[in-house]
Amino acid sequence: MGAFSLLITTPLGYIISFIYDLVQNYGLAIIIFTILVKFIMLPLVVKQQKSTVQMKMVQPELQKIQKKYANDQQRLSQETMKLYKKYNISPAGGCLPLLIQLPIILGLYQVITRPMQYILHMGTDLIQKIANVLKDGGFITEQIANYATKQNQITVASAMADNLAFVEEKVGTALSTINFDFFGLDLSLTPQLSNPSILWIIPILSAVTAYLSGKITTKLSGNDQAAEQMKTMNIMMPLMSGYFCFIMPTGVGLYWVMSNVIQVIQQVVVTKIMLKKEENTIS
Repeated sequence: MGAFSLLITTPLGYIISFIYDLVQNYGLAIIIFTILVKFIMLPLVVKQQKSTVQMKMVQPELQKIQKKYANDQQRLSQETMKLYKKYNISPAGGCLPLLIQLPIILGLYQVITRPMQYILHMGTDLIQKIANVLKDGGFITEQIANYATKQNQITVASAMADNLAFVEEKVGTALSTINFDFFGLDLSLTPQLSNPSILWIIPILSAVTAYLSGKITTKLSGNDQAAEQMKTMNIMMPLMSGYFCFIMPTGVGLYWVMSNVIQVIQQVVVTKIMLKKEENTIS
C-alpha cells in the first residue's frame, strides 16, 4: 500500500463506508461526504473569500498606484506590497483550497473505482475469487475479470450486487454489496460521449455548475483586470469539468456537481458577510 493510499484513499474509504452503512444509499453517501468535506474546508473558504473581498475593496488605491508608477515596475511592486501589508492582504490566500481539493478528488476517484477494496474492505484474493465466479457464470467477461482488483473493480462490484445469491453460493460466505442506483442513475457506470443516455445529466450539470462558480467568482472579485484574465479560465474549466465526468464513473461526477453547488452557495454567503466586515476596516 502506497503512502498516498495509506494517508488519503484508505481514510476516505472508511468515511464513505461509514456513511453508506448509515444511509444505505450510495448517491446520498457521496452527497453527505461532499457536504462534510466542504464543511471541514469552510475556514479555508472564508480565508479565500476574505482575500477576494479585500482585493476588491483596495482596487481604487491599487489602480492609483498602477497609474502613478506605470513606468517604474520596481517601485510599482514595492508600493503594491506596501498596500497589501497595510490591509493585511495575502494575494495568494485563495490558492490553498484548490491545492487541498486535488488529493481529495484523486483519493475519492480511487475509492469509487475500487469500492470492493476501500468501501467493502475486501482483500485482493477475495475480489479476484468473486470475479472468477462471475466470469464462470457468464456475468462478466474474462477481460474484466483479469483486471478485477484494479480498473474494473467497480464493474465487478456492480455485477456481484446484481447476482449476489449466485456469488455467495459459489464463494461459500455472506458478502456485503453496494447498491449503485441513485434515482435511476447507475453510479457505477461511466457516461459515454458516443452513447447519449440519462448519465449525460452529470457531465452537463458539472459543466453548468463550474461555469456558474467561475462567473460568480469573477463578479464578486470586482476586479476588471482579473475578470479579463479569467475569461479563458471561465470557458476552459466548465469544458474540462464536463469532459472529466465523461471519463470517470458517475459517482465521481456526482461529487463534482455537489462540490460546485456548495461552492457557489459558500461564495455568495461568505462574501456578503466578509463585505460587511471589510467595509468597516477598509475605507
